[in-house]
Amino acid sequence: MIKKIIIGVAIAAVIGVGVVMYALSGEYESKLDKSDVDSEVAVDSTGNEVPSLSLIEGNYHVTSGEGIQAELLFDADGMKTAKGAFEKFSVDFDITTDYHQSTLNVNIESASLNTGNSMRDEHLAEADFFDVATYPTITFLSSIIEDTDTGYVAKGDLTLLSNTKPIDVPFKHIGSGTNSEGAAFEAFEGNFVFDRVEYGMEEISGAGNVVTVNFYCELGIVAAN
Repeated sequence: MIKKIIIGVAIAAVIGVGVVMYALSGEYESKLDKSDVDSEVAVDSTGNEVPSLSLIEGNYHVTSGEGIQAELLFDADGMKTAKGAFEKFSVDFDITTDYHQSTLNVNIESASLNTGNSMRDEHLAEADFFDVATYPTITFLSSIIEDTDTGYVAKGDLTLLSNTKPIDVPFKHIGSGTNSEGAAFEAFEGNFVFDRVEYGMEEISGAGNVVTVNFYCELGIVAAN
């Protein structure tokens, strides 16, 4: 009888390990294929970018989708590491005559998260994390653009799980080009970090609190200002 119990426990342990390994396996694979940049942003003698937004005044936009060169990646480090992407989002960048007054507006569909593992995605979509059923949208709206030594920083508000907090989003203007469809674009990239617990997510043992978001997008001009 004892022998049967031991065997049963051993089998259960093996199954449990298998389930855990499956749940943690898989990794998001980037689908991004950046277009060639024909004209890069100039740098000065010290290697700092020359302010370039003043040269591209206008309203720029991109909506993610097949064949669109835009990507929004995230990772949270802890005892376990979750890496993935939000696959549905839009970016509007209205660059005004005084580019410091420009507005950057990002809208993300929280349910579009993809970590390369469906079980993990379902867990991240639940109430402990992104709670996508209750809060389908994550937004960022800048109030001002400031210069930095290596580019710019958009200062604004990030709204996640209905909580809105100020955040800085550093970014670089890489340059301009023409994509495979013959459309002109301006390329940007950057990253920012935030503490997910401060926005109302549960603090869970083994899950990192600090989330890093990396982005790249080729924005097409909608209209000149």
